Amino acid sequence: MNKFLTYLIIFILSHHWSFGQDPNDFRDTNNAKESLRIAERLMNKGKIDAAIKQLEHTVKIKKNFAVAHRLLGKTYLETGQFNKAIKAYEQSFEIDDKLSRAALFECGEAYFKLGDPELAMYFFTRYEKMKDNNYTNVKKESGLEVTYDLMLQERKMNCDYVFNLDKSMIIDEPYNLGKNINSKDDEYLPTITSDGKKLVFTRKLKDVNEDIYLSYRDGDDWKKGKAYGSSLNTDENEGMARFEMHGKAFYFSGCMREDTEGGCDIYKATLKDEEIIEVSRLEGNLNSHEWDSQPSVSCDGTKMFFSSTRKDGIGGGDIYLSSLLPNGDWGIATNLGASINTKGDEEAPFIANDGKTLYFTSTGHPGQGDGDLFVSRFENGVWSKPANLGYPINSTGKEIGMYVQGNGKTAFFASERLNGTGGLDIYTFELPEDLRPTPMVHLEGYVTDEETEEPIETTISISNSNEKFTAQSDETGWFFLCVPGNKGYSFQINEKGYDYFIDAQFLDAQDNTSNNTIKLPLVPKNNVKTVAVRKGSPVREKRVQFFFEFDSFNLTQKAELELKELSKLLNREKDWKVEVVGYADNSGSAGYNKKLSEKRAKSIVSFLSEYGVTIDTVVKTEGLGSIASSPNNDTSSQSRRVDVVLRK
Repeated sequence: MNKFLTYLIIFILSHHWSFGQDPNDFRDTNNAKESLRIAERLMNKGKIDAAIKQLEHTVKIKKNFAVAHRLLGKTYLETGQFNKAIKAYEQSFEIDDKLSRAALFECGEAYFKLGDPELAMYFFTRYEKMKDNNYTNVKKESGLEVTYDLMLQERKMNCDYVFNLDKSMIIDEPYNLGKNINSKDDEYLPTITSDGKKLVFTRKLKDVNEDIYLSYRDGDDWKKGKAYGSSLNTDENEGMARFEMHGKAFYFSGCMREDTEGGCDIYKATLKDEEIIEVSRLEGNLNSHEWDSQPSVSCDGTKMFFSSTRKDGIGGGDIYLSSLLPNGDWGIATNLGASINTKGDEEAPFIANDGKTLYFTSTGHPGQGDGDLFVSRFENGVWSKPANLGYPINSTGKEIGMYVQGNGKTAFFASERLNGTGGLDIYTFELPEDLRPTPMVHLEGYVTDEETEEPIETTISISNSNEKFTAQSDETGWFFLCVPGNKGYSFQINEKGYDYFIDAQFLDAQDNTSNNTIKLPLVPKNNVKTVAVRKGSPVREKRVQFFFEFDSFNLTQKAELELKELSKLLNREKDWKVEVVGYADNSGSAGYNKKLSEKRAKSIVSFLSEYGVTIDTVVKTEGLGSIASSPNNDTSSQSRRVDVVLRK
């Protein structure tokens, strides 16, 4: 719910009109004043829909009843019926333009929500000029006016921003995830597992606490979201969940629990398959005695960004950063500073998989409405000036809870934009290129004994042409890493008792999930693998394959990237012997296929030579022509290849 409506409800609920027995619902009466009193009591009880029905009945009884039209406008505004609200306000002004100053601000708010900054500014200006005038509700609505006075400058800034809004960005309107996820209540803070199959989000029911919900992908859509059980959700607030990128745990905000220090603290829920097996408050110094919420953890699991209202902040809610210490505790959180935080509210940070692109919601930076989405990048040790994501991503409503998948293109967020299901809804869209983070790959792997298939705990060295990474497999052989996508990588393992392992793969970040799973089988020493391809004594080998387009011997971009990594290895470890063998499919004649496969092999040799691998290292270069295809499988694409066989 946006800030304006929150203040409005607080005001309504803080004024108790006492007129005898409270009815529980609409009452059919022919007395306009009695009908108005019933509507006011319904508003006081938070029964806004029933109050609307009663007020509509009231103005039918007495068409020139200014205060009834004024309250009807207020209830329409609260329920998002902005056109009806404007009509009711303007009828009230026509009957008595000195009834309510606050109604002028509210009418401006309705026009603003409909995207009409000119008329919105007209009513905001009338509201401002009426400050020292006499009018009927000057005492009754003084508390409400204090709130509106505080909001006025922000709204005028919003109007100025919309006046000059650049609408030239050509992207599709964000797509609503539909009724299986969104409802008449608020849904927000989406987070998705790296494989793109599970969605977790927060739902806040009317007058009920926040809970965390789970949904599964069903083709291009999502199945109906269901609340997690009592292992996670309680009678207090739970929400703002964010997955660790591997999906084995998520962080969330829990409020008023037995071990909570502030109003809300950040917790971790550990998963086994789909079941929550442990919920624990974060150890260390991340949480405070204030409100701490909306966590987002970096892809490597070592940095936590979150929003907090602690006293050393710059404004209302600020964004903070805490780092994971070697002992597993979280360190003291630091404020991201004035380049990110303002006197307004900065909320719901999301650190992209590249670890340097930060998305968040702000009411303090210039924007369209009750909180726009912004992006900032960590460059040369500082955060860049936040850039508004612009139209049509942001709207005059609130946008919050950005999430970007590993490919850097597919984004999810929540919005109060017009024509939604109700309140905040969850949407998806494709980010324009200039707003994207670096595309990353979620690399999940398993290291096993090739013979026994038992898992192996070991260190894996992973590198591309510019960077080196290290991963550690656990007792199940599993490891997880985020690395830049669309690059060739070499994988090397030097584990005692096993042959030296090397492999090369191209990791693609173009699909929606950018989730890559690989298996790295280690061969025990003294277990000589017999190779029947060539004469001679049995040897140990590693085979790397490169594939070609139909009837072509030109190297693909993927093959070039992988060959660069292979050449680095061969230049570093001179004792490798290399055999290069080309193949073709069965499309051409035997003679043609022989020549084509030779050309493919020679293109590999030529490339390796350019990168410092001498011809003397390549002991054999020949094309074997076509190989037979399986009768049950079309393997022609697999036949269009070159095998680079490494032997020691």
